[in-house]
Amino acid sequence: MLHSDLDEQLRDLVDVTHRVATEKIRPLIDETERSGTFSPEIRAILASAGFFGLVVPEEYGGGDSDVRHQAVVLEQLARTYPSACTYLTAHWLATKVIALNATGPGEPDWVRPLLEDAASGTRMGAIAATEPDHGSDLARITTNARRDGDDWIINGTKRFITNGGFADFYTVLARTGGEGSRGLSLIFVEADRAGVSVGRWERKMGLHGSATAEMIFDDVRVPADHVIGEVDRGFTYLMRGFDEGRVGVAAMCLGIAQGALDAATAYATQRRQFGKEIASYQGVQFLVADMSIGVQASRSVVYDAMHALVAGHPDASRLAAIAKTLASDTAMEATSNAVQVHGGAGYVSDFPVEMLMRDAKIGQIYEGTNQILRMLIARSYFGDAAR
Repeated sequence: MLHSDLDEQLRDLVDVTHRVATEKIRPLIDETERSGTFSPEIRAILASAGFFGLVVPEEYGGGDSDVRHQAVVLEQLARTYPSACTYLTAHWLATKVIALNATGPGEPDWVRPLLEDAASGTRMGAIAATEPDHGSDLARITTNARRDGDDWIINGTKRFITNGGFADFYTVLARTGGEGSRGLSLIFVEADRAGVSVGRWERKMGLHGSATAEMIFDDVRVPADHVIGEVDRGFTYLMRGFDEGRVGVAAMCLGIAQGALDAATAYATQRRQFGKEIASYQGVQFLVADMSIGVQASRSVVYDAMHALVAGHPDASRLAAIAKTLASDTAMEATSNAVQVHGGAGYVSDFPVEMLMRDAKIGQIYEGTNQILRMLIARSYFGDAAR
């Protein structure tokens, strides 16, 4: 599929996001990359554009949107500055599980003001699931929450928390029951609760404009109604969000690959060697052709996956895994080719391809490593025979 195949509303969103990224965020990239951390200015830009509210129902101040809207926003932001995507993806997942599982009859008093603030970007969220010893194997996490009268008391350490230390609230996966996935709950925790602190911020290969922290929850006391949905159902709630999360990562990687292709073609038509543009050399042409093939194939699969999720297609989960795997592998290849087209200039930070290559790598790792996803894809065909 192409952008032109999208409906009018989505095409308008593509155009708006592209302008936000190029006109408002691009001028902040150099300073943000040098500082190596979260940018309040970028957060304000994303909030002003209304992007934080894309996962919040209309009755709570959000937009009439679905995963397709989220995906095209991430694609366009990543094309210019991938770090900006992470402000949204972490917030979206932390907020979405609340919107899906804590609203409706008998909803706690904190839900409506939280969602209204989340929609406007006044409050930004983060998902706190991964632990130092449990990444892919979330069913074995050790962060625990014990009941104490009308409260829950949370203790544990979370790692690789995007927006960590800058978020206004955390959606925390904690053990409230027995062993395994059936003993886990999701709990809403305000960032200013006593006992919530940053252990350290990670120094990363890429995504320098994104804060990634180790978060410590030390005897954090929250009211009993802060459990999202039913007790011990948190793992199920979280897994439901992973398919959409994988399409989001796929869209982000698609944007990175497109950004690399944009940069490589522009550079190849400007850079002259031996008296002519390097675009005239077959070696450069083949690098660019391979990039284009990967971008177009990835866009088709990513768009198929996002439409399948909205339609509730039975193959949606498999397509989400395929899209994330293909697009992230493509992003790594495309950014590597783009650096090669730039030659020595691609290895320094004067051109965006150096940043894009560093930022692309995480796409093959988070929301399920590509090795894990290949296992899931195979098992969707073979079932228990593939175990």
